[in-house]
Amino acid sequence: MRKISIIGVLIGGVADILATNVAAIPIVVYVMATSPNLATLPQAQQTAAVMAAIQANVGIYLTLGVLGAICSVLGGYVAALIAKRAQVLNGALSAYLCIGSGIWALFAGHEQLPIWLHILLLPLSPGLGAAGGYLRALQLRRRAQVALTGAA
Repeated sequence: MRKISIIGVLIGGVADILATNVAAIPIVVYVMATSPNLATLPQAQQTAAVMAAIQANVGIYLTLGVLGAICSVLGGYVAALIAKRAQVLNGALSAYLCIGSGIWALFAGHEQLPIWLHILLLPLSPGLGAAGGYLRALQLRRRAQVALTGAA
């Protein structure tokens, strides 16, 4: 348990979700601006229409997926940076919000993918967080090597 940094994991998870939402804003705004008659729909239907437009466009859907993956790596990196120990473990644990929301969506019936694919992709989030932690560990190793050798 001493290897886990609760603060690092919590902040890394929030960084993942926050960065994902901020990165998605321009894409959602674009979809809203290019969707005809969206303004005439009631608020509840607007959200559904935007989600349908995103899912109908493979390029936009994949772009959002790649941005989410990059943000999960970032969240893992932040967790590892704050933890200052067991970087890969703390990076992987930073995916707790993604895993929690994915499980909630599954049980609430709000998944946006086929169930089999949704279940298959759930472990991807901690893997991406672990990759962020691994990047931090590599960075620390490189700094230690540079300090020992004096070479940049």
